[in-house]
Amino acid sequence: MVEYKEQYDTLKLYIDHCAYEINSRKAFSILDNDVQEYAPNDTTRFDAYREWLISVLYLNKTDPFYFCTCLESIAHTYQYGKFAVPNAWFAVMKYVIDHTPCGDTALRSYYILQLDDRHSKWLEGDTTKPEDTTLPSLDKIGLGFLLNSDVQSPYSELWSQNLASFTSSPNPFMKETALQFTLSRMTYITIAVYDELGRLVWGDGRGASLETGMHTIAIDGKNLPHGTLYARISTGFGEVRTVKLVHE
Repeated sequence: MVEYKEQYDTLKLYIDHCAYEINSRKAFSILDNDVQEYAPNDTTRFDAYREWLISVLYLNKTDPFYFCTCLESIAHTYQYGKFAVPNAWFAVMKYVIDHTPCGDTALRSYYILQLDDRHSKWLEGDTTKPEDTTLPSLDKIGLGFLLNSDVQSPYSELWSQNLASFTSSPNPFMKETALQFTLSRMTYITIAVYDELGRLVWGDGRGASLETGMHTIAIDGKNLPHGTLYARISTGFGEVRTVKLVHE
């Protein structure tokens, strides 16, 4: 089981850092398998996996296959774990089929075939009664945000709830300052510091998906220019906040 967990962790880092690459979408099917294999007695892993998938859903805005494949992986997580929801898979796949960018001819044909295949297995299975065809709402399964945004512009006011705060202390500072922020859910974030001319003076552009709660990032002032600086935090959902810093 260790090899599955190692691969799972490695591929999550790959998506966090390289989601924009054309082949990044191929990682999701491997991750789906890894999450089923690495800890069979821990059913909560599917809920944690879903939270991470949602946090990286919008990282690649140029490849529709990325968005749709990530959504399909999200759909699979509802079949397992403590928060398994009957027919949630169908609800998510219906969204995939009915909405752009997943609704072009090629993608639509692919997902309809997947849906038909899944429907046949569902009708033949014992876990869900055949007469139970009610689909849960996206709001009920925590995906209501899909109805208020799209992959090209996912920047609705809904996401202001994710980044609860962003502050710096001490400020002004001489040797070091700490950026503190609070997340209300797992969120992909990047942090950078710029000078007054907008030039990047701290940060490498690489982000990460962080857990719910308070986080602290230490900023060493040794290599920073003196004067007014601006620290900026951005999330994978498009929210951006800025804090003015004074380096004495």
